[in-house]
Amino acid sequence: MEEVEHRIFIGDCVDSQLEDLGLRDISVWNSEPFLFLDLIWNFTFVVVSVLVLLFSVREQPSTPLRVWIGGYALLCLVHLGFVCFDYLTWNSVDFEVDEDDGYSVSVCRNRLSKRLQSVYTVISSFWWAVGFYWTLVGDKALMQDSPSLFWLAVTFLAFEVLFVMFCIGMASIILLIMFCYFPVVATIEYISAIGKGASEDELRTLSKFHYTRNTFSSAEKQDCELAMEPDNEFSTPKLVLHPDDSECCICLHSYVEGAELCRLQCRHHFHHKCINKWLRINATCPLCKLSIIRGEMLV
Repeated sequence: MEEVEHRIFIGDCVDSQLEDLGLRDISVWNSEPFLFLDLIWNFTFVVVSVLVLLFSVREQPSTPLRVWIGGYALLCLVHLGFVCFDYLTWNSVDFEVDEDDGYSVSVCRNRLSKRLQSVYTVISSFWWAVGFYWTLVGDKALMQDSPSLFWLAVTFLAFEVLFVMFCIGMASIILLIMFCYFPVVATIEYISAIGKGASEDELRTLSKFHYTRNTFSSAEKQDCELAMEPDNEFSTPKLVLHPDDSECCICLHSYVEGAELCRLQCRHHFHHKCINKWLRINATCPLCKLSIIRGEMLV
């Protein structure tokens, strides 16, 4: 039965992903409204099949449609059993553990149920193809000799096709949302987190230095702020940098002696004019994305 086949397949895929994430209880395919609708849907098929078979005893179809409808109803009953078992499994907590392999009994039962459902899916697919073939072969003869059985079979097959189209449409919508909507939302949230840029008051609070080249003999890079002399307390402090670390990553120019630099809270340094222009547009460090307003990393 195509409907049952695709419903089980989609439910298995969704549930397996949620189980890996630890969110299996929120699966829409195992929610009570969906399971209730599934039960009503298949139970209605069973009742209609039984009634039509009882009231069409005198009909003599040219193909064994009566057998196919009976098998269809039987598959619906089997599917009802799977639905009830899955509902009880997903809503029960079983901590009993098998001493041999360490797996819980509920996990073992769930695996067995999945294997049986896989076999059931193959059988239902084959049975749907058989029904389609018998209906197509009989055609006009079935419409004349056994109209009730013929139209019931056509109705069941049409429902399966509609359900497949519905599943394909839903899958397409989900993919469209995943690949189009979520990236846009993430980008908007990122832009809103970054903000419009720093204000002039915030820019004035940044530390300013005069660049001085490292003249120490040590080969290691040194980054230190020299103390100001008492008689020159209003002068700008100096920032001693190693020659390998004396370049502004914004303009890509090396620092010259006495150049006015600015160092952020993350200890990254730039030309004062360059970083001011940058922060007016984007209030984050160009290297580590630290927000000078919030004092936290945005990425």
